Amino acid sequence: TSILIAITAKGEVIYDGKEIGVGGVQPLVRRMLQKEKVPVVIQADEVVPTGQLTRVIDECKLAEAEKVSIATRVAGR
Repeated sequence: TSILIAITAKGEVIYDGKEIGVGGVQPLVRRMLQKEKVPVVIQADEVVPTGQLTRVIDECKLAEAEKVSIATRVAGR
């Protein structure tokens, strides 16, 4: 089990099919980790700016996520 957060090519931060924005990451991850300590997986489109990806990772860490992994989604593959 993991918390899957996606960042689209348009820069939308998505959880469970809903846009939560960067500001929604920390409260979501904190709430989910209260139930069970699971890793966070960030699935980012290949064109997502590094700065935005870093902000999402930072928000996960501020929510006290112990493990954060990144999976890149390559367009057209």
